[in-house]
Amino acid sequence: MSMISPDSIELFYRTYDSLVKEPLPLALYLNQITAKMDAENRDYFVIPAKKTGRKKDIYFQFERKDNELVFKGIHTRRTGDGNS
Repeated sequence: MSMISPDSIELFYRTYDSLVKEPLPLALYLNQITAKMDAENRDYFVIPAKKTGRKKDIYFQFERKDNELVFKGIHTRRTGDGNS
């Protein structure tokens, strides 16, 4: 299973915590997120707009490097209309 790179984990956590309104700590389900990304061969995961308070889905983008996930940033997409 891929792990988030130690070089980008702090930035990832800070970014996630500042954008996502989730009562449970990220550490409780981060392994499930990375396992699903591996199983689906994706380099991103999506947080739905209803959990962000921004009325936009947030995509957390990573790059795979040496069996690690390096956090590269986020991008958003409005819900319903498919426009960014």
